[in-house]
Amino acid sequence: MKVHVVYWIHIRKRTERGVGVTRYLVLDIGGTFIKYAVMTQDAQIELQGKVPSDTSAEEGLLASMRQIRATLDDSYEGVAVSMPGRIGTEDGVAHTGGAFTWIREYPAAQRFGEVFDKPVTIANDGKCAAYAESWLGALSDVDSGAVIVLGTGIGGGIVLNHEVLMGATGGAGELSLFLADFDSAKNGAALFSSNAIWTERISAKTLSRQFATAKGLDTADGVMLFNAYDEGDEDAKRILDEFAKQAAAGILSLQSVLDLSRYAIGGGISARPETTSFVRDAVDALFDPAASFLPFGKPEIVTCKFGNEANLIGALAFHLRSV
Repeated sequence: MKVHVVYWIHIRKRTERGVGVTRYLVLDIGGTFIKYAVMTQDAQIELQGKVPSDTSAEEGLLASMRQIRATLDDSYEGVAVSMPGRIGTEDGVAHTGGAFTWIREYPAAQRFGEVFDKPVTIANDGKCAAYAESWLGALSDVDSGAVIVLGTGIGGGIVLNHEVLMGATGGAGELSLFLADFDSAKNGAALFSSNAIWTERISAKTLSRQFATAKGLDTADGVMLFNAYDEGDEDAKRILDEFAKQAAAGILSLQSVLDLSRYAIGGGISARPETTSFVRDAVDALFDPAASFLPFGKPEIVTCKFGNEANLIGALAFHLRSV
């Protein structure tokens, strides 16, 4: 069993630890770290930290959680969890687990509850981002919208009538697999290695790979891409222009089915305001010439409000709605 080390803990005193304040422990389980925070019911963070993730087996995951519990007192009322995979939110079963490849039909809420001895709720990380933006963020004033989180894949979720859409099997809003090229979709098993799906067109990982290839580099990242763009690099401009067009095409397809009011763009590269403005301009260019005959409206394109804390805030929002 691996021994985990707490990397950091810091306090942000946003609220007084007084009578009448209800607190929750919130976990954001990722493939590299498990982030945690003690939060009040209005999403104020009183304490937060992270420990390394052990994705190899159940005991490593539970050991990380036991270490988190050991660093805290028991003044929280429940545990809200965001994690990757297809999650049964009603029964707390993780049908899959993303980087935790051993997870199959895993009773996650039950096992985590045994560690913390508190009520536990669990939701998919992309849907948690949607909960955060719908509750307190960029979608809080609309009844329908979507969050598109650009990272290794495309995370996010769909909000209809102020509710995050879960789907019949808990998989609604899995935008990575949104088909971008029907002709290329010849073999379902090979989708992730093809150019047929949206994640291979607009994810941050894809843009970094495209820039590395254009420059003959082994690796690249979003910072390098945008630095080159700032310097007038033609490859960077071409990659970002094509990204915006592909994003707009996908939004048009989604809009034809969902007719949403607003799409919020998130992920690390959304910290650059150009990311959202590129997509917004491409959506305008696609929608405006067809406005007279399109049977649905053009949505707003905005930037997500929350960055690294989105999954924590969204997991809390889901918990508060569920218990």
